[in-house]
Amino acid sequence: MTQPGCQIDHLIQIKFNTLYICKIKFSKNRIGTEVIDEVQQKIDRLKRPKGFSCRPVLIQVNGVTEDLIDEDYFTTVIDFSKLLSE
Repeated sequence: MTQPGCQIDHLIQIKFNTLYICKIKFSKNRIGTEVIDEVQQKIDRLKRPKGFSCRPVLIQVNGVTEDLIDEDYFTTVIDFSKLLSE
């Protein structure tokens, strides 16, 4: 039996059994709610030790839709373009 894999853009493990699953999304358009399913599928496929929690993080450049913000799925949404301009 084969196990479906997944590509995670950036994974951060901290103490207290927490994994931050970072999705880096570059698009010329604002990012919408479709990214939620994509990230959730990756989290579901990820083999992790018992007791570990996953916190999804979105890193993007050209903004996100209000619908995405309203879903309150991501622990944080980081605007990478602001990091470059500071």
